[in-house]
Amino acid sequence: MGNCLRGYVAGRRGAVLPLVLGILLAVTLLLTSLLQMPGGVRRGALRQLQKQQRIYDAESALIANLSGLPADFFERPPWNRALPKVDRGRLGPWAVLSAPMSSANSGGADKRIRILAGVPCDSACSLLNSYERRREIYEGFRQELIREISMAKPPLALKVKSGNRRFLGRMQPMSLWVQEGDLTLNLDGMTSSGRFRVDGSAEVRGNVNFDTLRVYARGPITLRGNVRARWLEAFSEDRIEISQGLEFSGVVVARREVLFPNGARKVRRRYPSFAMSLESGNLGLDSMLIPAFISGQLQPFEWSLK
Repeated sequence: MGNCLRGYVAGRRGAVLPLVLGILLAVTLLLTSLLQMPGGVRRGALRQLQKQQRIYDAESALIANLSGLPADFFERPPWNRALPKVDRGRLGPWAVLSAPMSSANSGGADKRIRILAGVPCDSACSLLNSYERRREIYEGFRQELIREISMAKPPLALKVKSGNRRFLGRMQPMSLWVQEGDLTLNLDGMTSSGRFRVDGSAEVRGNVNFDTLRVYARGPITLRGNVRARWLEAFSEDRIEISQGLEFSGVVVARREVLFPNGARKVRRRYPSFAMSLESGNLGLDSMLIPAFISGQLQPFEWSLK
């Protein structure tokens, strides 16, 4: 197994070298062609080329990092090319890798190429067969979600209320901790963000679009109706029920079980989507990215320029 894994990693490294070197070669060829241009046109084209080169360098650094190459790999002969440093962090359950569009010595505050990534797995993957691995994901997601809800900045600073809470119709963005009670959301329209921590149960229904919906409940969570969430993070210390009509991209984790009463295929899950229960393991979904709370080769699913 270890030899196979080393061979796989070596294969990825071998495959990525032509890609990165091809990107760097393209910049060199463009620079050579600039020498044939008139002076004024050359200067404008050179500025554009330098900007493009910084993008290529940042992308190359990220590709090399994802493939497991050492940080200084391209600084060695015969390439002698210093790529920008790659930083790793987290956005919710996903890993964030970013590289600046500048050299280490430029001192500028350039934009960064950023990617979101997870650990790839399919329905035949054995990663989730291990209770310890599922426990890592469960605990990692639980702690991260509590932090995301509690650390929200104004105007979403966390408010604490006691007793049952019910919201109808349209809702302004909010971050709320319901202590010693249940939460019911029966909403219409659109809202940019909802972050909820509930000591009891939580139910979300209605005809509503969320840009971001984060729900942490000690009791059951029910998601039903015409609810759409571009970014969903749901965690229950009990169970989660997802009914027909829900559309989401994100992560759903429960202790006991994740239920699809109408069948998992009746729920519109956009990539990447991940659902897992600690006690019952893999739900047998077609394909997924595992949140980056366990070690493994990262696979990006979103590239952006920030």
